[in-house]
Amino acid sequence: MNRHEFIDELKRRLRKLPYDEIKEAVDYYEGYFDDAGEENEQTVISELGSPSAVASQIIVNFAVKEADAENPRKKSWRSTWLVILALFASPIAVPLALAAGAVALALVITLSAVIFSFFATGVALFISGVACVIAGLLVIFQSFSTTMFYSGAGLMLLGIGAAIFLATVALSRKCFGWLTKLVGGFILRRKA
Repeated sequence: MNRHEFIDELKRRLRKLPYDEIKEAVDYYEGYFDDAGEENEQTVISELGSPSAVASQIIVNFAVKEADAENPRKKSWRSTWLVILALFASPIAVPLALAAGAVALALVITLSAVIFSFFATGVALFISGVACVIAGLLVIFQSFSTTMFYSGAGLMLLGIGAAIFLATVALSRKCFGWLTKLVGGFILRRKA
């Protein structure tokens, strides 16, 4: 995560607050990044924590300030609900995001393992076919029927291995193309 991603995520999480509050918070954190310098950007991000935690704290502070500033019942209840929502959202949102990321990573690893196993099977069958053809040619002067058996089996293995290999390459292109579109679409939706 970089500075711009941090600020964009913070703005997104603060969208329920009034515009002035969002602007004040964003200006504060922009100044914080400016004071630290570009070379210390990652240090600042690690010090601040996640944008959701920062946004939760800003929402809580806003709710407290709102409750102190005006005492009408409607504003008080709104502030109370904002505090309650901020407190409950933070412990739930972070684990859910981590779980979703873990599931996505597990799917990618599983898909990669399945594709790799098909690829390895195709290569192994192809190599076995070459070995059978060579074995058949080596016994050509001893037994013609053995030569035909080994050569036929070898050619069949070569064909099956090549077919599996080519199908795996085509399948992996489609799967990883689909996965790239899915992740790209998710990232673009999150930035919007």
